[in-house]
Amino acid sequence: MSAFIAACTWAIAANVIAMIPFSNTYRIHWNLARLLVLALPLVLWAVGQQLGVLWQLAALGVAIFQLRLMLGHMWQEFKQWRIR
Repeated sequence: MSAFIAACTWAIAANVIAMIPFSNTYRIHWNLARLLVLALPLVLWAVGQQLGVLWQLAALGVAIFQLRLMLGHMWQEFKQWRIR
């Protein structure tokens, strides 16, 4: 059950970070989102170990849905870095 609580805490943290305004705290917003991306594999691993693969896939789907803009932004930065 602790993996479920960790996944719910991760989702709540993602929503709280999403509510941070972009104007003055742009760097804080993206840095906290990067921390979420770094914590995601650990949370997904714990969910898979305790609850099974179907719950792990469900948690991955929620994470991708919540971080779709962040992942798109990181992909654009990666493409620009790769071109140089």
